[in-house]
Amino acid sequence: MWTVGGEDVLPGRTMADLKIGGTDKVLETLAEDNEAVTPIFSTWMTWEKGKSTPEVALADLTSQGFAGIVEALVADE
Repeated sequence: MWTVGGEDVLPGRTMADLKIGGTDKVLETLAEDNEAVTPIFSTWMTWEKGKSTPEVALADLTSQGFAGIVEALVADE
């Protein structure tokens, strides 16, 4: 998880790793079926379009409950 890496993990690298992992597609799919995910997907897209810094995007994702989505996906494995 992005919050575990400590100060050695750069926010930009974390966001890039999440994108490489397909987070954008997962959030898009979840947002289509669940209104509660729409603000999280919107935050993601704001970053992806270059209108937010990685630091701001990670803070917003965290405050919106993105960790719960990650945990639910990991639990389903």
